[in-house]
Amino acid sequence: MYTISVINQKGGVGKTVTTVNLAAALKDQGHEPIVIDYDPQMNATDWLLGREATDEDDTIFDSLATLDGEDADTFSLAHIVQPSDSVGVDFVPSDRRMAAASFDSVVGRSPVFPQQFRRRVQELRTAQVSTNSVSAKNYDYCLVDCPPSLGRSIATALAGSDGIIVPIHADRFSMRGVSQLQKTIKQIRQVHNDGLRILGLLPNNLDLRSGMVADMKDKFQEVYDDILFDTFIRWRSKINEAATHGNNIMEYDTDAADFYRNLAEEVTERARIAATA
Repeated sequence: MYTISVINQKGGVGKTVTTVNLAAALKDQGHEPIVIDYDPQMNATDWLLGREATDEDDTIFDSLATLDGEDADTFSLAHIVQPSDSVGVDFVPSDRRMAAASFDSVVGRSPVFPQQFRRRVQELRTAQVSTNSVSAKNYDYCLVDCPPSLGRSIATALAGSDGIIVPIHADRFSMRGVSQLQKTIKQIRQVHNDGLRILGLLPNNLDLRSGMVADMKDKFQEVYDDILFDTFIRWRSKINEAATHGNNIMEYDTDAADFYRNLAEEVTERARIAATA
């Protein structure tokens, strides 16, 4: 199972939309993805579950917080995964306790910080997961929807990831943010995870009718050509509608779905190369 964190410290760049639609495209192409909502805003949870998580739901926070306790087996990822009827992919919900204060005081003070997520993912790689009474699953891709932050929770996510996808907008603030993110990734590699790789920067929600957007897209290609995806996601109202209504983009709009099918092909190829490097 190849684990990919979808990350950008900026908000509003389309991390959740990228995560869920990429998962749907991977499923459409015959893969078995799982989505982990790592964001206390719970947007992926709302999309895939049809509501926000409640106290009755077991979440990624429960899994991380119990790793070194007596409830470790109860809250393994394999035991708390849920199916999404709307999109057709399995997922692990998030909750508000993933916010900085709660995360730092509970998970961040654990003696195994920041290896909780890494060890939970390793467990999931070898687990036979059943979300119904019919079949067991082995996931080949794990997509992690990260919050807009570079704090302690992100360090834990990156310590347990193999690759990173960075959705970006075509503006100068994104250019600056990529540089900051690269410094964080370098630190994570040196201390916690020397195998972490950037799979690619994903230009997202591009309205190429704007000359400024087109110019910034060209600038990204000039500066970051070695890590820029060939695929870029154009602005389409149907993409926003699918997210708002909790729909599967593969079924909602063919034109928009093709962007994510192309992205899925690139991701699988880059992950294959990175895994054998």
